[in-house]
Amino acid sequence: MSNPEHPHDWPEAARMLYAQMSEPALHTNVRALLAEASCQRVLVACSGGADSIFMLCHLWAQVDDLGIELVVAHYNHRWRGEDSQLDAAFVQELAQQLNCPFVTAARPENEAAFTETTARALRLDFLRGAAKEHSCQCIAFGHQLDDILETQLQRLARGSGSDGLAAPRPIHFFQAYPTHVRPVLHWGAGAIRMALNTCEIPWREDISNEDTGISRNALRHNVIPSLSDALARDASAGAARSRFLLEEEADALDGLARSFLPDAFGASALLDRAALRAAPRALTRRALSAWLSAHDLIQSLSAPAMDLLLDAVYAAKPNNRLSAGAFYIELDEATVRLESAQAVGQFLVSGSIEAGESLMLSTGALLETEFVELDDALRSTIMMGGVNADLEAYVAVAAEEALEVRGWQQGDRFRPIGAPGTKKLKDWFIDRHIPVKERKLLPLVLSHSGEIIWVPGFPPADTMKIAAATKRALRLTYQRRNPI
Repeated sequence: MSNPEHPHDWPEAARMLYAQMSEPALHTNVRALLAEASCQRVLVACSGGADSIFMLCHLWAQVDDLGIELVVAHYNHRWRGEDSQLDAAFVQELAQQLNCPFVTAARPENEAAFTETTARALRLDFLRGAAKEHSCQCIAFGHQLDDILETQLQRLARGSGSDGLAAPRPIHFFQAYPTHVRPVLHWGAGAIRMALNTCEIPWREDISNEDTGISRNALRHNVIPSLSDALARDASAGAARSRFLLEEEADALDGLARSFLPDAFGASALLDRAALRAAPRALTRRALSAWLSAHDLIQSLSAPAMDLLLDAVYAAKPNNRLSAGAFYIELDEATVRLESAQAVGQFLVSGSIEAGESLMLSTGALLETEFVELDDALRSTIMMGGVNADLEAYVAVAAEEALEVRGWQQGDRFRPIGAPGTKKLKDWFIDRHIPVKERKLLPLVLSHSGEIIWVPGFPPADTMKIAAATKRALRLTYQRRNPI
């Protein structure tokens, strides 16, 4: 890598890089899209790393041929202190020399629970907002060929379908947002760096990319090299071909779903349940995903919750109601429709759940209940505190009564197992250092008498604890949202 701190003639570097290419620098489909009259301004997401520098230089070298204007955008995650500031300054200098408008933002100081997922969401929100502000029809991302297998492995682990495994696509259209394009998706990381070094073009190196405690880095540095060695072939190249084939198949299924269930791909708040049931399950899943996306609700459902919705559509039970964001998905014999949940306070209107039922919460999390018979081993594990209170609880309830599920309210009191008495739930939250935002998302499970019997993250209520004589218990499980 060249020294990113010495002065550099960026216009000359970009022209030199473009001139020495022996194959198309930009993905063929992306180049064709950018050349269309409908695309006049492109927001270029530039971190300062090798991939985004390579992409920006090639786009800039071809702006006249393509008839586009570029806006350079940089999001400062503030993940690496002073190095993050230097990244931003590096990209700003590059944009100024290329005579491109430059827009930047930094992660808010008070943003809690900063993770890879949070980082991506914050950056994407910034980029989409900047694209709208600067009238950009497309956002260009620097994903390259090696990113494909990393993404596929991550998504395989969480059970994605063909759409998820066909990502990242060279072109991704959205109804409500600018089109996402990936102009250098056909270039491998090694070829990109070799080309930059040949032209002595500098870039910023993110040292956090070496941290194998981060899942994507562990895949890149450990898993994928071992996979390629074991198979004696370039696994990344094979993954790129699979991505292309999966994209073809996903698009074909999408077309079939639109033919079978056209209403799901519009703004309708009501769908024909019989038509959904008559279609193959794969097409119905796509139709429901498109329908929820059109109403900006797809992120409110976890993957298990989506499965639950599909099961409800095909089930013999005529009526059902599932929660999704600020709406309920209501099912009757004839229709599947959206109804406003009329959210009040900090959570949705109180709902109820019975043993054996599952409930999708407004956050997209999933709450499940079931009665279990306790053998000596399980009873001992529960009584010894061997249960992960973040995810599950076992409670001794007298009968198969309906339970209320709602959000935290001021004045709520709770006595978990082992506590000397009741205390305001707010004080328990403070003691456990649970952020205010997270408190508003946690479901409270209450008995028919109104007593709080469980809050995820705490042991269950002391009055409901499992004793040596308890033979049967109600098991409550809580699964946080996992994107589909």
